[in-house]
Amino acid sequence: MFIQKKFFLPIILLLIFLTSIYSAESAMIGVNRAELNFNDVLRNGYAEQEFIVSIGTQHDVEVFFEARGEIAEWMRFTPEEQGVGVNRDNPLRITAILEPPADARVDNYQGSILVSTGALSEDRGRMGTEVVAAFEIKVNLEITDTQILDCGVGGFNLESAEVGFPLAFSASVNNRGNVRINPVFNFEVYDQSENNVVYEDTYDYDREIFPTAREIVSTGLDWDLAPGQYWVRITESLCEGSTYKTFSVLETGAVRDEGELIRINNEAWTSTREILPITATFRNTGERSVTAQFKGTVSKDDRIVEVLESSTLTVDPGEIVNFEMFYQPSEEGRYSIKGRVQYNNKLTFEKGSVINVRDSDDILRSAQHNFLLIVLIIGVLTIIVLLFLIFKKKRS
Repeated sequence: MFIQKKFFLPIILLLIFLTSIYSAESAMIGVNRAELNFNDVLRNGYAEQEFIVSIGTQHDVEVFFEARGEIAEWMRFTPEEQGVGVNRDNPLRITAILEPPADARVDNYQGSILVSTGALSEDRGRMGTEVVAAFEIKVNLEITDTQILDCGVGGFNLESAEVGFPLAFSASVNNRGNVRINPVFNFEVYDQSENNVVYEDTYDYDREIFPTAREIVSTGLDWDLAPGQYWVRITESLCEGSTYKTFSVLETGAVRDEGELIRINNEAWTSTREILPITATFRNTGERSVTAQFKGTVSKDDRIVEVLESSTLTVDPGEIVNFEMFYQPSEEGRYSIKGRVQYNNKLTFEKGSVINVRDSDDILRSAQHNFLLIVLIIGVLTIIVLLFLIFKKKRS
C-alpha cells in the first residue's frame, strides 16, 4: 500500500516533531525546589534563597529565568546573566533575592519564577519545531514589621603559623533572622598548660551579614606570641557560638607537628578481680614523624587512684597507633579515665572514658546462688518426672 503524495509531507513533519519531543523529554529541565517561602521579611529588608537548575544533555543548553506576579519588581537574581549554558555535568546555582520596598504593606504575597531553556536540540537549523522546556517555581512572601535576631556560628578554624606571620582565622555565620548582623569574635589565649591567660583579642567583622545569608568570616590575626603551643577559647556572643582549639607559633622554617587523640577504649563493665585493658588511639596528622606517649589518670569520686603512662612510640605521618595499658580496680564503683598524648613537646586535646566496677565477691555469690537455684529446679523437675513415671506404671 502506497502513501499518497498529499499525505507524505505531513507525515514527515509529524515524524520530525515526535523525534524532537522524544529528544526533549530525555533532556527535561530539573529544578531542586518547587516552592520558595520567604517568611518574616521586613519592609525595606532583604532575604535570599538558592535553587539549582540541571539539564540531562551532554551539550550546553541555555537557561533563562524571570520573576512573575506581584513580587516580580522586588526580586533579582545572582547571577544576573541570562542564557547561561548548562549541561548534565555543570548545573546552575541561582540565588533569588527579595527586597521589598519601605512602603510595602504588611501582608502575604504570591508570585513565581519561570525557569526555561533555549532549544534542547543541538541541530537547530533543520526543519521542524524548536522544542524548549520550562519549570515554574512558586514563591510565597510574608512581610512583617517584627524584627527577628536569629543567627548561628560554627566551623571555627585557626591555623598555626610561623613567628611573625598572622594566624589565619575563619568561621561560618548563618543569619537566620530578618535584620543585618555584625558578628564580634573574642579570643582568650592560654599557655600550653592551659592554666594561664597569655593574650586576649577581639575581632569585629567589618561587613554586615544580610538576613537569610550564610557567610564565611576570615581574617589574619597578628598576635605577638613566642614560639610554642597554645590553647584558645573563641566566643561570639551575638550568635552564642564558642569553641576551644589549639594552635602553634612555629620557629622560622619549622615543620608543623599535628596529632589527634582519637579515643580511649575500654570495657564499660568489669570487676575488682579483673585486669582491664585500656587502649588510647592516636593519629599523626602532621608532616613528619613524632615521638608520642599517652599520659592519663584514673579517678574515683574526684580522687586520682592511678596514673596511666604508656610506652613511647614513633609515629609516622598519617599513621594510627594504639597505646596499650592495664588497670585493676580495687573497689566497686564508677571510675573515669582522662588523658592526652604528648608528641614532640605538644599535647592533644584531652579525651576520656568510664569504667563501672562490680565487686567480684558479689558476682561470685550471685553466680553461686544462680547455680544452686538451677540445681534445685533440675532436682524438682527430675522428681516430678519420676513420680509421673511411677504413677503411670502403677495404672498400667
